[in-house]
Amino acid sequence: MTALYLLILVDSISATVLIPLLGPLLIDQATLVFLPGAALPLRNFVSGLLVATYVLLMLYMAPVLGRLSDQWGRRPVLLLCASGLLVGNVLAGLAIDAGSLALLFLGRVIGGATAAAQSTAQAALVDRGGNKARLLSYSLLFSSLGFVLGPVLATGLSPFSFAAPLHLCTFLTVVALVLLYRDRDREAPVAARRIDWSAISLWEGVTCFRDAAGDAAVRGLLGGFILMQVAWGGFFVFVSVYLMEAPRLDLTLSEVGLFMAIIGIGFCLSNGLVQPMLAERFAMRTLAVTGLGLNAATMVLCLIATSAVQAYAAGLLAGITINIAYPSIVTMLSDRVPPERQGWILGMVGSAAAMGWAISSVVSGALGGLGHALPIGLAAVLMGGAAVGMMVAGGMDFRRVHGNANE
Repeated sequence: MTALYLLILVDSISATVLIPLLGPLLIDQATLVFLPGAALPLRNFVSGLLVATYVLLMLYMAPVLGRLSDQWGRRPVLLLCASGLLVGNVLAGLAIDAGSLALLFLGRVIGGATAAAQSTAQAALVDRGGNKARLLSYSLLFSSLGFVLGPVLATGLSPFSFAAPLHLCTFLTVVALVLLYRDRDREAPVAARRIDWSAISLWEGVTCFRDAAGDAAVRGLLGGFILMQVAWGGFFVFVSVYLMEAPRLDLTLSEVGLFMAIIGIGFCLSNGLVQPMLAERFAMRTLAVTGLGLNAATMVLCLIATSAVQAYAAGLLAGITINIAYPSIVTMLSDRVPPERQGWILGMVGSAAAMGWAISSVVSGALGGLGHALPIGLAAVLMGGAAVGMMVAGGMDFRRVHGNANE
């Protein structure tokens, strides 16, 4: 499973590594690489557009590639995703070296369009059998590690060269591709190798949500998952600004960086230890509802914190609780469709996550002008609403279960 976990890691690193570089590349006059003669509002707009391009293409293409993997097989689609990821990283690195904004956009377009590696790799892990909840939780552990490592690599390597983090991503993607190619004899068989192109459409990124809305087994769960992503996205984007400007806290940039790193530590602790341990004893729905409710409480704790230590503790709990809920919901969604639709549902998960973050960026950005505490307060309310919605979607189950705990 090394190839699958490495590809998930590289996919997550590639999605986040560029974000810390956008400031020096497009905003800071001392290090500006792109649009040196443009006004600051335009450079801010282009910075946001580079992030949105990747997210929106991932939203649209993840269900298409997921459906394709159900028919064609996981490995060919994983190779396609990894190849697109490689090209995207190569182009982004070259774009920074050459100062070409058009080439950077092209790299993000290709990378976003093939950014379904995580959901397809998760489907491949499920195909191999075993404890589904544990496999999905470990896959999210590597995703969380990539989420943390992306910004760390960007800030650590950028003093040498702004393109250096992208070149490292290129190297890691090549390693993942080699391991995937060597793994060609160990893929679990799929129901059909002949592709029914009539069942796959480029409109899949739109129609998949219509199909999900008509599927009673997944509709409520997916709606709660999207609401969770909207809430978490709003919190994650604005909490750093709030902590720096709150009169009771007034954290420095380095202290805020430590806060974000502590959230990442919470991600890893939860996915690698806490959630798999709890999944052996409690039903997935119990963990989902409890994790969402506790996460809403940690957001409130961030708002009322009066010291950096209190904020750090709230950040650690936020990282742990959100990742108690996340893999539990993904497991429930996976359980509600047959094996031949695993690629579709896990592609839907990736697309729904991207949709949630896109919505939260727009809504929280509009509210941020009224005060940076407001988006966080709204995020806490929405996260609580997601907990209630998850409780209603099929009823609450507090049974202690053993083994797989997949309900």
